[in-house]
Amino acid sequence: MPVYGTPQAGSNTANPGKNLSAVCVGDTYVLFDGTETPEVGLASVAMARATQGSGDNGTTFYASGVPSDCQVGIQGANEDIDSHYLTLTVIDGADGEVGAYTDVGRAPFYRAILVTFGGGSPSAMPRVTVER
Repeated sequence: MPVYGTPQAGSNTANPGKNLSAVCVGDTYVLFDGTETPEVGLASVAMARATQGSGDNGTTFYASGVPSDCQVGIQGANEDIDSHYLTLTVIDGADGEVGAYTDVGRAPFYRAILVTFGGGSPSAMPRVTVER
């Protein structure tokens, strides 16, 4: 699965790392698919909150397979610039391997980030999806 800044297909040929998927109402998108190599600070591919259906009930993030020694941050930004992302919440594996968060703030861009990872063996990467 691509991580933040990885070039993707799209119309921006000058900076293909800025090509993002727009998630509309009723869409589901994968941020981390669980195959990435876990390391603290690893940021998922970003997604854009589509303007279609702007009257929805927010954007919901689901994390599964979160190890007890791991924390996954959900971040939002007004611009897709790495340093502009702010952590909105943290899903903590110590609270269980499954967690969810709904953001009603309507940030234009979102991503997930690995806040902590204890490096237990075997190292397991969580899966994070977003749904509108």
